Amino acid sequence: MREFTVNHLDVELYVQVHGDANQPTLLFLHGFPDCQQSWHHQVEALKRDYQVVTFDMRGVGQSTWSARRHAYHMDSLLADIDAVINAVVGHDGQVHLVGHDWGSVIGWSFISDAGYARRVLSYTSMSGPHLALMLDWAKRNLQSATPTGLAGALRQGLFSWYVYLFNVPVLPEVMFKLVGQPLWQWLLKSNGVAADDTYLNASQKEVENICLNPINLYRQNPLNPPEVPAASSIHVPVQLIIPRGDRFISDQLFEFYDEYVVNLRRHFIEGKHWAHHSHKEDFNRLVKQFVDTVEQQQSRAA
Repeated sequence: MREFTVNHLDVELYVQVHGDANQPTLLFLHGFPDCQQSWHHQVEALKRDYQVVTFDMRGVGQSTWSARRHAYHMDSLLADIDAVINAVVGHDGQVHLVGHDWGSVIGWSFISDAGYARRVLSYTSMSGPHLALMLDWAKRNLQSATPTGLAGALRQGLFSWYVYLFNVPVLPEVMFKLVGQPLWQWLLKSNGVAADDTYLNASQKEVENICLNPINLYRQNPLNPPEVPAASSIHVPVQLIIPRGDRFISDQLFEFYDEYVVNLRRHFIEGKHWAHHSHKEDFNRLVKQFVDTVEQQQSRAA
């Protein structure tokens, strides 16, 4: 395993690289409240066949935080990913992107931007929508005035209770400083992480490093989202992995994605939000099958 930091803009990003640099590169994007260690089941299973890259996003874990205003807006997050790709595979290199939760949200914006999308060979997304498409979906369902549409919008509105909480000033910070470790452990164990998973061994200080700064993701992005992608504008092959028991992201959020993604596959797994822990074998198999298929298609086209 190699570990290093990438100096980018006003932060230092902590990066881990596992496996053989001559193999296809998988870059994993963690969500909230997580750090790069959330992917340890994927690293161990996939590093024999791929170069596997994880990193702590800005303000998380061993990466430094930024006090700059709007430092956690999508523009900075996308540029961070590009900087990590440059550091691992060079300015002309490409990766297979895998995202969960906020990592998935950010990944959608990455592949929707033509300048960044050229860096991505495939995208596997779980439990995180494109932010603008989520808002567009809610608008469509509310305007439909149908019982099904209104019920779907209401259901996701209830699922998103934490978004409202994190926009309350000061309260989330106090909460994580007072009871961060037990609250974090309870949240993960209730939603797919096994009680004996080593990932849960984080100290109170480590939980604060995971949770406090990224609260700004919720304060700087939902009310200032990216643009809705144009129809059929996403050409990166995309695999959607949808846990049926996710209590935070409704599967209905993705119903219109075929309008935007040219090559889209959907897979359902019987897990909760952290299904890459509870159903790691299924998750890893789907990632491997998808990446290998895309690699074979690339080889035939070359």
